[in-house]
Amino acid sequence: MKEPTKQQPGEQPPEPVTLRQLVGHPVLAGAEHAGGASLDRQVRRVSVRAGVDPAGLGSGDLIVVSGAVDASGWQVEAGIRRCALAGIAGLVLPVRDRGPLATTVLLAERLNLPLVLLPADASPNDVALRLAQLVATPEVVRSEQVLRFVRRIRGQVDSLEAVTTAVAEVIHAPVSALGPDGALVHGRHGPASFRRDLNLPQVVVEGEFTHVIQPVSVGSAPLWLVAALRLPAPAQVEVAQAVLATAEPWAMSWLATRRLAAERDARARTTLLADLLRLREDAGTVTRHRAAILGWRLDGWHTAAYLRRLNEPPTDNLTDRDEIARALAQAGIDGPLVEQSDGWVAWQTVRDEPSPQEVKVVLEAVRRTLALLGSRIELAAGVGRLHPGIGGLARTVDEAREAALSIDPTSVDVSQDPAARVAHIDALGVGRLVRAWTRSRSARALANTLLAPLADQETLLATLDVYLEHESSVVATAAALGLHRNTVSDRIARTQRILGVDLRDPDDRLAVELACRALRPNVRRTSSKSQIANS
Repeated sequence: MKEPTKQQPGEQPPEPVTLRQLVGHPVLAGAEHAGGASLDRQVRRVSVRAGVDPAGLGSGDLIVVSGAVDASGWQVEAGIRRCALAGIAGLVLPVRDRGPLATTVLLAERLNLPLVLLPADASPNDVALRLAQLVATPEVVRSEQVLRFVRRIRGQVDSLEAVTTAVAEVIHAPVSALGPDGALVHGRHGPASFRRDLNLPQVVVEGEFTHVIQPVSVGSAPLWLVAALRLPAPAQVEVAQAVLATAEPWAMSWLATRRLAAERDARARTTLLADLLRLREDAGTVTRHRAAILGWRLDGWHTAAYLRRLNEPPTDNLTDRDEIARALAQAGIDGPLVEQSDGWVAWQTVRDEPSPQEVKVVLEAVRRTLALLGSRIELAAGVGRLHPGIGGLARTVDEAREAALSIDPTSVDVSQDPAARVAHIDALGVGRLVRAWTRSRSARALANTLLAPLADQETLLATLDVYLEHESSVVATAAALGLHRNTVSDRIARTQRILGVDLRDPDDRLAVELACRALRPNVRRTSSKSQIANS
């Protein structure tokens, strides 16, 4: 066999490979490690010899015997002694009709020389060539495997399994797919944990398995392709990374096709629910037929839960839908789930009028759902009353939305206790009803219109909010903000001129106060007490 190509100036030498990593490689599939425990020796060169002859070789050399060697002959044992004296990294022997004698294996054990036996159908020359490539030119192996994958996959794929199967056949390791939440969606092998917040390729070592992770980015949350390699050589990890990166466009194409179908289904669900909420009991045959196609029961008694996102910018609710559906089903709610602009609507339907205890069951199920979702998807949830028929479905959805909007995400109770993020419509007092209205879309639209002149005056807007919260008291507002009362009076006077209102008028004051309440979370986030005082 030719000597390895000399290293060119500026080139990085291949990372050292251990014999243990080579023994675990698919190239030696079916081979038997028969003797010698020192598999952690580094292999820097692979040499082919007709017999067990270490002449001219030494530390870091792996010998592959290609000749018709009698593994039970004395020549093998003599060669093993010479190999051990020369410090050879390991010896690969082909197995013919008879394997090595027990004394030969014991000798290799005693001399601590690793002995690897090739199966009868293996070609020593082919094995030596592949091992030499892994040791000296891993980039050649990497390119060949990528080409094998491209030839194997061909054209457009019709399932995620087709992609993972093709990768697994090329790299000879199990390949799985994980969802955005890290749960297995295909396959059986996945890391216990990895950085789901990093949309980048990753390598995670857990025990004897190395997980090579490739993100497939579609939408706001990626899918993850994962190859589980057992005690891999560095070259194996690089091959898996290259093949998984090559497989990403095929997986992305499948995801894009699936997403188009999901978006079509989401539009059908959202449109149908909007029609049911609008038409109520007047829903005609066509609407009822659409509901039947989706498997929605319109008769019976309905209980709705409205799941609203907390303190998040507009996000892709369709991407998170599967995770929400799994959490609901695990908690015991297996009814329809429909996307909304700020979250989701789910409901349960039963044939006969349920007892009041059933409402508590749904309420507890919603609490379990939020607990299962944890901090990745922070939600507030409202639960409506039990109502029968199509009109009842519309009423319970309205009530659930109202209850969800009543939850103040800035309150200490909500931020510290997940159970406080779930409210039933019957538990709302007058104050929570007002908060529910101020968090509605119509209230925010009116508030934005009324307070638009103060859009670029954050200090005035924040001072106005504190002033109205302290019952229009200049003294109390000054104390709360650490300002002089003349400063507060001046700011309130300027605010009234800009808005064109008179805060001494009860109607004007009520309108402005409700508008401030509707925008309060934004006002409080953008302007701290110190910023207001120093402006």
